[in-house]
Amino acid sequence: MKGIDNKIKYKKLARFIELSIWFLLLVFVLGIGYIAKQNYNQHKTYQIFLQDVDGIIKGSPVRMMGIHIGYVRKVKIINDMVFVDFIINQDGIEIPKGSKVTVEFTGLGGSKSIEIYTPKDKVPKGSQTFEVQQPRRLGAALSLLDSMLEKISAIMFQCTSFTDSINRAFSQAETPKSNKSMSEVLNDTDSWLDETQKKMDKNKK
Repeated sequence: MKGIDNKIKYKKLARFIELSIWFLLLVFVLGIGYIAKQNYNQHKTYQIFLQDVDGIIKGSPVRMMGIHIGYVRKVKIINDMVFVDFIINQDGIEIPKGSKVTVEFTGLGGSKSIEIYTPKDKVPKGSQTFEVQQPRRLGAALSLLDSMLEKISAIMFQCTSFTDSINRAFSQAETPKSNKSMSEVLNDTDSWLDETQKKMDKNKK
């Protein structure tokens, strides 16, 4: 009987130890979750709407003046706009009102980031935190460059045509004078040849 009682006691003790371990693990996990949540709630979150996120995804970096200060938490299409929610996880970071936010390249791999630029001038009271600037795609930039080159070519063509017109006008104005001068030169040459011939004839006599 004692042996059976001892086995029962050992089983109860083992069960108690097992439950205690599981309880401690549960408390540990809940404690970590609570601390993480508290730290998470201390960080500021911001929400913006963009017409085009140009490759921004969940986890994309958020940078201010080139420094990594947070990341994108959510990207969602709402009607005809894209809702972007991001968090600032760097302590002591304050984003001043009137800052400009846009999407830009962050590296040669084509990755994109949310870029924040602080205002250079004084911002009026009551201004929103962000002034959203829509991202410019590479194709749009190339189209803009192409249109600028076309305009420059058209201006150069007009300048060339104007210069040619002026040159033709001056050429027409100077043509009579140059013809008269050529006639005088020819007459003088003929007179000189005649006089030279007469002198040679006299010398022969």
